[in-house]
Amino acid sequence: MPHIIGVDNFQRLGELIRATRKTQGLRQDEVGPFSHSFIGDVEKGKPTAQIGKLFELLRELGMRLHVELPPDVDSNPTPKKVRS
Repeated sequence: MPHIIGVDNFQRLGELIRATRKTQGLRQDEVGPFSHSFIGDVEKGKPTAQIGKLFELLRELGMRLHVELPPDVDSNPTPKKVRS
């Protein structure tokens, strides 16, 4: 069963990514199509990391990001129609 851990800042997310990578015995240059500098920035909690690449990195390491919503927020909102 996976561990679910609350993440409320880039620093904590970076720490968890680094711990996961190291547990898997991977060096930064061995993780998917990412540069070691990108992974280093993410692991240091640098908030300028590209969110799309961050999600790719999470997938590559077998991680998923969960969002905790306040009770009054609809978790399945209906997409809004775009006016033309």
